[in-house]
Order: sequence, then C-alpha cells, then structure tokens
Amino acid sequence: MSSKSAAAGKRSAAERLGVRVEGDAVSFDIHSLLASLGGWTGIVESAIPPTVFLVLFSLTTNALLSIVVSAALSLVSIAKQVITRKGIAQAVAGAVLIALSAWLALRGQPKDYFITGFITNAVYGSVMLLSILVRWPIIGVLVGALKGWGVEWRKNRALLTRFDLVTGIWVGLFATRLIVELPLYFSNNLTALGITKLILSEPAYAIVVWFTWLSLRSVILSKR
Repeated sequence: MSSKSAAAGKRSAAERLGVRVEGDAVSFDIHSLLASLGGWTGIVESAIPPTVFLVLFSLTTNALLSIVVSAALSLVSIAKQVITRKGIAQAVAGAVLIALSAWLALRGQPKDYFITGFITNAVYGSVMLLSILVRWPIIGVLVGALKGWGVEWRKNRALLTRFDLVTGIWVGLFATRLIVELPLYFSNNLTALGITKLILSEPAYAIVVWFTWLSLRSVILSKR
C-alpha cells in the first residue's frame, strides 16, 4: 500500500471513529465529534427533510406535497456536496435513497417514506454483527487502520474481544432503531415515528461515538 493510500485510510478511519489526527497525535473533542456527524451544517441538513415531511403532512395530510418538498430539500443538500466535491459517492447513494423513499411513499402510504431507513439500519447492523461473528469486528479494522497495525491486532485476544464488544455497541444502536421504530410504523403512528427517528439519528449516533472513544481511548492513544 502506498503512503498516500495509507494516509487516506487513516483519515477515513479517524473520521468514522470521531477522532482527529494531527501528525502522530490523536484527539477527541466536540470538534472531532461534530466532524464525524458532518458538522453543524451536516446535522441540520440531515434533520430538515424528515422534519419538514412530518410537519407538512401533519398540517396538510397531503402526501405528495410533503414528499416533494422534503425530497427537494434533500436534493439541494446533495447538489451542494457534488458542487463542493465532498463525498460525491455518498451523495449519489443519498440521491438513490431519496428517490426510493419518495417512490415507496407515493405508491403506498406516507409512512413508507421511512422504509429505506429501516433497510439501511438492518444492513449496517447485520454487517457489523457478521463482522463480530467472523472475528473481524469493524471497529477493530478501523482502529487497525488508524494505528497502522494492519491485521496484527487480531493476534491479541484481549484486544480482539474489546473490539468485538465495541462493535456490539454499534449493532445495538442499529437494532434499537428497528426495535423502537418498527412497532410505530406498523401501528401507523407517523408522528411518533418521525420524532423517534430524529432522536435516534444524530443524537444517538453521537452518544455511541462518545462511548466508542471512552472504550478505546487507551488503545488509540497508546504509542505502539
């Protein structure tokens, strides 16, 4: 692997773990946490579309209007990413999910707007759970990339177990979203579903990132 690829992998791992790397120093603070969430702009941009959808539909019961406006706001955010060349691949994936959400809601019921979120959480949770079962916990892979360990960390049983447990916290996040939100979906409680989704998105994600740091701080800050 080239030094440029290694550096890119390190930056990517740091971003996903919510830490900041400056030379050989690694730190975690409110700024690095916000960066992992896309900054205040990213947080607001991710919260506005579902909030607008929920408010508009609650006030007007017009599914078409609610979906079109919320989708348009999402596409504006995605267009900005493309123009500024930030996360273009992620922007394309986001556009596909928005189109799918709109299509599901328009062909079915307004609550189907949230189905893609269920699918995303199920996929992420399953992948992370599988990584634990095959003893390649994703959090371990990220820390290994950040520390430049390669795959050597897997030979340390205590370290492997710790990474399994921390990855399990992330599995718990995705599972909790499904356990809490699906009953609201099937009971047609759209208002409660929308509010719950907002609470379990960025705020819950930030809490899990913080717990990840607390669990791995000694490992990440170690000199070896």
